[in-house]
Amino acid sequence: MPHQLIATIRTIKDRLMDRYDDPTLCEQYAWWMVEQVTNKSRAQLLASDYTLTHDEHTKIEQWIKLQVVDHMPLQYLLGTVPFADLEIIVEPPTLIPRPETEEWVLTLISRLKAAGITHPAILDLCTGSGCIALALAQALPKSQVTGSDISSRAIELSKKNAAHNTIDNVTFIESDLMDQLPDNRQYDIIVANPPYIAQEELASLDESVRKWEDRRALIAEDHGLAIIEQIIARVPSFLMSDSSIRKAGISQLWIEIGYQQGPAVANLFKQAGYSDVTILKDLEGKDRVVTGTPS
Repeated sequence: MPHQLIATIRTIKDRLMDRYDDPTLCEQYAWWMVEQVTNKSRAQLLASDYTLTHDEHTKIEQWIKLQVVDHMPLQYLLGTVPFADLEIIVEPPTLIPRPETEEWVLTLISRLKAAGITHPAILDLCTGSGCIALALAQALPKSQVTGSDISSRAIELSKKNAAHNTIDNVTFIESDLMDQLPDNRQYDIIVANPPYIAQEELASLDESVRKWEDRRALIAEDHGLAIIEQIIARVPSFLMSDSSIRKAGISQLWIEIGYQQGPAVANLFKQAGYSDVTILKDLEGKDRVVTGTPS
């Protein structure tokens, strides 16, 4: 039994409880930090009952302080997060990829593969770190994927992530939604994880989000719906009406939403003339994505 290592993990976990009121999460974070600082897997650490060096202890102490006192997200400290089959580099203030986003992206990939769609043209709006665009591009290597974002820092990071994951069938463009895209360019499918949090909800967000992540990627006017409304209105002219996606019965527009926005966003889709409007739930049973196709 690796007593020394387990004691170290327990100590880190207990320290993190001052920040995260979730023992399971704290233990997971403790393991992530030890794995990162030692550059060893959990299995390797357990097999040798590894003892941290002085420098490794010092680094972890710094990380604990940054989380507990400064509320810095662990993902920014570690520098990467897993997403689909990728390792995504994360840098403040670009939005950290979330597991609930990964869920629906994997659902979309599964549906495209099941329909035999191998080379779609895909547009990812508000691409951020590029995680959605890159996951689609990797899973569908014959596809051509474009990611756009208003933030130059996000575009720099998304390009870094493309190189880090050796993906070359994706292009990233600095653009306010579609403003800088070619007017005649059309796509089989458009996806988006836009800002959807209402200004009045800002105070209720965890301090790690409010203090560290880009508010432009989080907050939208009109109760969080302003950018979603723009996307719904503008997307039809950028979608192919004779797309293989449409013929396969797969929705051409996928938008991630706040868990309380399902009915409101579905209504916006319908008012704009979209058909087959569907609300998809995440693994916690919360509304997470609205999909539809322009009629």
